[in-house]
Amino acid sequence: RYPTPGSTGPKHQSRLLYNNATSWARQVAFDDTKWRIRIDDQALVPAHLYTPDEDRYQKWFRQRYPHLQEIVERHDYLRPSWLGSSQIAVPWDEQFHFAHCVLALRRYWVAKETGTHLCGRDIDYAHMKHCLDSLDEKAFPPGPMEDVGKGYRLWWQTKV
Repeated sequence: RYPTPGSTGPKHQSRLLYNNATSWARQVAFDDTKWRIRIDDQALVPAHLYTPDEDRYQKWFRQRYPHLQEIVERHDYLRPSWLGSSQIAVPWDEQFHFAHCVLALRRYWVAKETGTHLCGRDIDYAHMKHCLDSLDEKAFPPGPMEDVGKGYRLWWQTKV
């Protein structure tokens, strides 16, 4: 359960595991034309709520991480034998986490602006704090500026 005050959307987000995936799929009469999966956070969302913006970002994840797209295409994310195996530890890189956090903050911003969220985790304070802390590390590396040559110039504009 995630705190969702001021936002319309699900209050709970369940985790599918090897011991409940089959019963969940039966319970909702799972049809992959009615659901979409977000690769970056592995969230299943109703297809009618999936936006063109979300699709654009997920296309990037599918192209950069084809091995994750294969998991989606094979429906491994619903197979108990896969969910209960060590195969769930899939390769990823630092860029994956960076991109996920940018996208998570975008989802948070959209939810706060519209008053509607798809997943409770999209507006979860602890998750957003984690992502901001992670982006802080990336945005503010230690040490002086690297020499970038003559290509970059900041046009200073003092404001009051």
